[in-house]
Amino acid sequence: MRKTNKTDQPVLFKGNTGVTSELRRRWLLNAGLLLLIAALTWVAMQRSEQKQATPAPPLTAVSTSAISHIRIERPEQPDIALEKTGEEWKLTAPQPARANQFNVEALLGTLSAPGIVRFPAVAGELGKFGLDRPQSRIQYENETIAFGAVHPLNNQVYVLYKNEVVLIPAHHLSAATYPYTNFIDSRLLEADRRLVALRIPGFSLTLKDGVWHRQPPDKKLSSDQINDFTSEWQNARALSVEKYSGKRAIGEIDITTTRESKSEKLRLGILATHPDFVLHRQDENLEYHFTEETGKRLLNLSVNREP
Repeated sequence: MRKTNKTDQPVLFKGNTGVTSELRRRWLLNAGLLLLIAALTWVAMQRSEQKQATPAPPLTAVSTSAISHIRIERPEQPDIALEKTGEEWKLTAPQPARANQFNVEALLGTLSAPGIVRFPAVAGELGKFGLDRPQSRIQYENETIAFGAVHPLNNQVYVLYKNEVVLIPAHHLSAATYPYTNFIDSRLLEADRRLVALRIPGFSLTLKDGVWHRQPPDKKLSSDQINDFTSEWQNARALSVEKYSGKRAIGEIDITTTRESKSEKLRLGILATHPDFVLHRQDENLEYHFTEETGKRLLNLSVNREP
């Protein structure tokens, strides 16, 4: 049996101490790295939150209330002109019409769009941002904004304003590139017109003392059904509006309305019933395009009428 060498134990103990010390140093190093990463992450998050908390300054200092004329110029497209009279906007070119107020407001919203990045415009470098040949140029009174290319990585578009290239949210480009028909009000009747009589092929309706009367009478119809029918005419909104094509009408509808205590009559020409239902409003020289199903509801008043 081998005797225990007392000198062996210290050697073994020293070996274990070396391994333990090395592991401890590695553990402390890893812990330090984790703390450093956590600290850097926290700093980055704080900076990001600060940037988010501080909104970018608006593209312009122009107040929308000061704008009553807008002009849109686009390559190979007719210029679009909009004019504000009172509280209402009207399309004056290329086709006179009532304006779609929602889309006009979208145009005005560009004035206060957040200018995310700004830098001086250099004439020889505008091509880099699609601003040498802008997609659209909008003039608000004496202020002009030109729209260039969309940023390749961010959902932002380059615009040129007062000798500065500015990045703003890309959704502002949509209204700037709409066809002129998107600025035509899709409502068949103006909001201030009140329907009081309607003559449709096959029958007519007249409002007397707050009650609608049908000729010829149909006792099976309830007053609610008639009210729903006239309400649909009152609030009819087309899918699209186009300049009158010159197509001959296959039927006519006469409408009587009151506006500002005055009685006014309108004549609508039925240009088609399928695949779209198309009405020609003669006083505006415009075509209002509805779905075929909408056309059936606007022409049919019966007990079995589909809602």
